[in-house]
Amino acid sequence: MRRVLLVNDCKFENFIMRDMLINLGYEVIISNEFNAVNDAPQLDCNVVIANFIMKEKTGDKILQQIKDIYPKIKCILSSSNDIKLEDFNKKAIDGVIRTPISKENLEKALQQQVASLNQREEQVKLLFCTYCGEKLDHSDKEATFCKYCGKKYKN
Repeated sequence: MRRVLLVNDCKFENFIMRDMLINLGYEVIISNEFNAVNDAPQLDCNVVIANFIMKEKTGDKILQQIKDIYPKIKCILSSSNDIKLEDFNKKAIDGVIRTPISKENLEKALQQQVASLNQREEQVKLLFCTYCGEKLDHSDKEATFCKYCGKKYKN
């Protein structure tokens, strides 16, 4: 299951977005602008959705910090204003959404991010067992155990 971290200083907006995400089959965790950078990796999030304008910090700065430390996490900036991805650092922000957003449009936006996340995960294959160091041949695509030492590894 994919896990989404919501970062917004408006509780009402968080609850609406959380309910939509749960209905779409995502596990959702709510954080605030002060704890988001620490929460994202500790809670093993795949996607972070941060509101652009908050009381103390802007969402693009938070997402930049998260992406600098954890580049595999997909970062989406949300705003009720008309914002464009081109206006921000594309290395830090993977997508933008305008709120309020319909459940269908939210699903489309997340499917794009999750699809690219899945492609990246498929491209990364271990070349050796992280336990015994033996070379892995990946002949069995479903294998998650090293045929040399028997330890479980991520495929």
